[in-house]
Amino acid sequence: MAVEAANPASARLPVGLPPAWKPDKGAAQSGWRFSLRFEYDATMPEDRRTALVTGGSKRVGRQIVLTLARAGFDVAFTTRQPSICDLPGDLSTTVTPITLDVCELPQAADALLESVQNSFGRLDVLVHNASIYEAADLADTSLRMIRKLNRIHVEVPILLTRAFAPLLRGSRGHVILMLDAGTDRPAPRYLAYHASKAAMANLTLSLARALAPEVTVNGIAPGVVEWPENFPPDARQQYLSRLPLARAGEPADVANLVKFLVTEGRYITGQILRVDGGRSIV
Repeated sequence: MAVEAANPASARLPVGLPPAWKPDKGAAQSGWRFSLRFEYDATMPEDRRTALVTGGSKRVGRQIVLTLARAGFDVAFTTRQPSICDLPGDLSTTVTPITLDVCELPQAADALLESVQNSFGRLDVLVHNASIYEAADLADTSLRMIRKLNRIHVEVPILLTRAFAPLLRGSRGHVILMLDAGTDRPAPRYLAYHASKAAMANLTLSLARALAPEVTVNGIAPGVVEWPENFPPDARQQYLSRLPLARAGEPADVANLVKFLVTEGRYITGQILRVDGGRSIV
């Protein structure tokens, strides 16, 4: 089933599907696009665990989706680019792309909660992976950029976690926030980005206390596990020369840690785990 609204003010949902949002004047004027794709299997075991990954269509997010699916989780993930959501055919669990801009708050939180409840009826794992990586030094940092980065890295995790807290408590679930290993030594060229990720790190600790004892909350701070596009070869070598392990990581390094924390790490909460090749000790 697909639901798409190019004009939120006039959109109608199919009979039998509770509305995931209530159009308002502001949403109509913004012209944002919204779609849900449900792949519910009526024969799905009621006790099969479910995960939601924001920003799960590419790079590390995609690897997290695949790793959790292969570990036996049904997985829903958000994406703004449904055209790149091709998935392997060997997955035995349900994997559901949801075309949605998570920054469209509060509609996005309401929509995701409705879709997960309707498709799965439970949530065991919430991975806050959606992120924006933008460069700007102090002179070029605008108020718009600051608000944009804080929205995706702070507001979205708070509001989504709040929306899903009852389901997560009911399943004694897990929340993972994807941070950045460079936040402890922020680069001036990414001033607003690092500031927003630092706030997200602090949020990890606050959420761990707020959701205890039913839910564990941990952060993962990757170094380079997948090079940014157009990253110069000489800069890559310069970076690697400073690492004790002298090599870049892989998306699977992060995804495997996510899997461990949500399957075996039941007595771990409020921790920020670095996956950085030793960068933090140099």
